[in-house]
Amino acid sequence: MTSSALRRLLLFLAAFSVAWPAGIAQGQGDGARVDVLIRDVKSPDYEKAREAEGELRKFPRERARIVAGLIDALRTGEWNRCAGDMRDGIAHTLIDLKAKEAVVPLLELVKSGRSIEHECSE
Repeated sequence: MTSSALRRLLLFLAAFSVAWPAGIAQGQGDGARVDVLIRDVKSPDYEKAREAEGELRKFPRERARIVAGLIDALRTGEWNRCAGDMRDGIAHTLIDLKAKEAVVPLLELVKSGRSIEHECSE
């Protein structure tokens, strides 16, 4: 191996050794952020919950956890206002995520009589 090729290899390895752990840390950071957002979706504070629901769409790698958290929020969530809007938003996010596993919980929601209609004019 020539000295020029060796230098390029060493530069690549040095850059990779810095970038790779940063990527791992970012992935771990995403998981922690998703946990917080899922908790916030269940918050009774409508604004906080709505913002969290919108943010969850930015983490497609965490799809399974997001879908499970949204289904749980759909079943148990109680918001201080605009509950129908929250349920509608969650349903649309589940649709965007192509969450077939949410079909039964969505049908249960419809059968329960809980509102999925817009209640707020925001």
